[in-house]
Amino acid sequence: MKDSIVFAGYSRLATGAMKFRTATNIARVRQLEKFGEEVYMIQIAPVQTKTAAAKELLRLDHARGVVELERFYTAQVRDENPFKQPKKSGTVRVKSASKSAPKQAVNSPAEDAPMTAAEARKIRAEFNRKLKAAYEAN
Repeated sequence: MKDSIVFAGYSRLATGAMKFRTATNIARVRQLEKFGEEVYMIQIAPVQTKTAAAKELLRLDHARGVVELERFYTAQVRDENPFKQPKKSGTVRVKSASKSAPKQAVNSPAEDAPMTAAEARKIRAEFNRKLKAAYEAN
């Protein structure tokens, strides 16, 4: 089992950029300071992941009401982050199963033609409608 994270916070690089930081021991914190970074880390209850460390910092109110810092910590939570904006969907492409598949007739639509987002939504809505009907039937 890997070492537990016991220090978490952020550091400010010489360029002014902020970086989320975690450490398993005080030696790593001191190493970051020697690199010339401004280190703002506190000791937390032992956790196993960076996501858990970010949650712990939010729970302990390490940001102390600074909205930008709260957003920074919230962005580090990777699992069930309710504040994270979903990625926009683009064009969905349907690809054929194999390149050695027989060629289609000239007038039939190609299997690997791009599907628009509207077409994907329509197919997804139809599937969800059928799924809901089957669920309610049981």
